[in-house]
Amino acid sequence: MSLVIHEQRKPQMQPFYWVITFEMHVLGLLLSLVLTMGPLILLYLWNHVWSWISLAAIPAGIFMGAKLFRSLKGHVWNNTHLDEYLLYEDHVEYERWDPESKDSFKGNLWLGDVKEIYYGRYIFSFSYAYKKSKMSETLPMAELMPVLYLVGTGEQGDRTVAIPFTDSMDANRWLEVIGRRDLPIYLTSIIVQDLADESVADVLREDEDLEQTAFDGNIERQYRPYLDRLLQESDEERELTEEELNQLEYEMKLYQYEEALQKRRSAFRGTGLLAWLVFPVQFGIAFWLTRAAEQGTVDPEQMLYPILLLGLFSILFFVLVKWMRWLQILIFPGVTFITFVFLDFSEVETDPSYQMSSMLLAMTMLSLPVVTLIYLGIRHMRKGRDIKNLPPIPEPCQPVSQTNDAGVRPENHLSTRT
Repeated sequence: MSLVIHEQRKPQMQPFYWVITFEMHVLGLLLSLVLTMGPLILLYLWNHVWSWISLAAIPAGIFMGAKLFRSLKGHVWNNTHLDEYLLYEDHVEYERWDPESKDSFKGNLWLGDVKEIYYGRYIFSFSYAYKKSKMSETLPMAELMPVLYLVGTGEQGDRTVAIPFTDSMDANRWLEVIGRRDLPIYLTSIIVQDLADESVADVLREDEDLEQTAFDGNIERQYRPYLDRLLQESDEERELTEEELNQLEYEMKLYQYEEALQKRRSAFRGTGLLAWLVFPVQFGIAFWLTRAAEQGTVDPEQMLYPILLLGLFSILFFVLVKWMRWLQILIFPGVTFITFVFLDFSEVETDPSYQMSSMLLAMTMLSLPVVTLIYLGIRHMRKGRDIKNLPPIPEPCQPVSQTNDAGVRPENHLSTRT
């Protein structure tokens, strides 16, 4: 039995990003557990009307927990079920996973059946999560990585095995073995979207800019000048047509639209300056209540004032945010609790100021179910406003039939140009 010469496997996420992803999901699941079980425990310990009202947070906790559990399950599956390609002396074995059906497809291709080799690029999405980087380093969301297409004959016609890499040196190692068979190697500028599609071979052969090359130990020495030459020739030989200019303008707007949507996923950016100003004003009123309790004008054991303070300012906070995100449910009580810690520094439990500040802190800790209900209510009320403030979706233009200077030619649903 032949031995494995080279092994290519889809990389796992870097430990830093995997830990962050896992921790955020776990924190969300803990929050959903608090929303689900907290009201029941609160009702058992404190039979009050607010405890009964907090029961309304249970459906939100169940919904949040189910969504986060499915998301975490999907991340774990994607990080453990990795596409694998094994190169032997006489054949290639591979196993690909379908993230939708969760099924794997195993196959092999005998090197004696391979008649063409293509070298190009594919889009490696979320590449930043798979690369070692510094905390302050900014990495792109996706990158173009090398890919080998082995086109061979099969029982039902030609079939293609696409082998994606994250390092061009790995592609060179494979070509050192496969290239010994004197097979034609072509450079292509087409980016195939679905590497498992059966018509990949036809798409590659239709590339007008195919260039045959000879492997000299480093395929990138041929590919980079080839790609630069295509871009230079496109710039020098002709101007863009009106249709191509419209296409480029549409792609630019689409990129800006996706960037704007990415920003809207941030709860902190969505809070906005006006909403952040709620906290110092709230602290000022809480400080006044603490001093009033110390002077005897306010009963420090009266729960009405903390309840009204937190309720009114949580409403004001969610009304003033630029856009609403689930994490803001934690931001409001969290920041409120941190600011209320500085209301009073007395260590005497009988001091009215100590009692009032303790009451404010306690109500802040118990306010999460009520804040969740307020969030859901205001989210429903301002739904139209948030939809109206979404970035406008760019209108698509008519597809073009020629190649533009960026090398993009929408020949079919499978391919785009580098």
